[in-house]
Amino acid sequence: MELTGHKKVHIAPMGYEIDRVELAIKKIGADRVYLIKDPQESKQGLLYLSELTRRITRLIPEEELKILECPIWDFQKTMSLLCELVRREKSAGNFVYINLSSGSKLSAVAGTLAALMYGATPYYVRAEEYNIKFPKTKNGEIKGVTSGIKEILQIPIYTIEPPDDDLIKALAVLFENGGRIKQKEYIFALEETGLLKDVTSGSGKRKEVTKKGYARAKRQYFEKLEDKEWIVKKGKGRSSFIEITKEGENTFQTFREVTKVYHQD
Repeated sequence: MELTGHKKVHIAPMGYEIDRVELAIKKIGADRVYLIKDPQESKQGLLYLSELTRRITRLIPEEELKILECPIWDFQKTMSLLCELVRREKSAGNFVYINLSSGSKLSAVAGTLAALMYGATPYYVRAEEYNIKFPKTKNGEIKGVTSGIKEILQIPIYTIEPPDDDLIKALAVLFENGGRIKQKEYIFALEETGLLKDVTSGSGKRKEVTKKGYARAKRQYFEKLEDKEWIVKKGKGRSSFIEITKEGENTFQTFREVTKVYHQD
């Protein structure tokens, strides 16, 4: 990544806002900005994007303005993207700021969680005027649902532990096997991906999971995944099946890209 080391990076989900994005960036300072728009953005929304692009590129180099697409009403995808961006930029040594006031309430919730999990700074821009009922886009004038900014409120940062990378990777193994796999085959697969070591003996058709191997797999993955209700075990003994739950699938889909980002950097 080119932009590294104590640089300021802003993430701003799109809405009908201008000043709350531009003036906040100007006041805090920025080296890179991510604007997140909906893939089905309205014509009016595209006018706002165009205006923000014009204003932001007066503050930072054009190549450092990144415009990304994400369905604004899909919490899982929004959360996944924000976590991915924060973790990517933090791993490069940059400071990351998330604007909670520029988009929807849903994106604000996702932004708050992403910030608390991965150490970004969430902020809320208090507008100077809230009495503008409708955005103005006529006669070349682009005016947001608010105007001016009174202050920028930094949200207190607490800690929320994100899912462990290895647990997400273990869910990936299960997901890639159709979401349901024999316990023994699951342990084989976890060993093949490097998530478990020294859990089998023999080779080929004689390959088996050792007693210590079952205990290790249970301790490192199965108990933790079951406690979180991300998997369920069906059947008895070593021939039992492991299935991913709906909650487990949602967790995997949300954090799969975040885990990839961390291990690629």
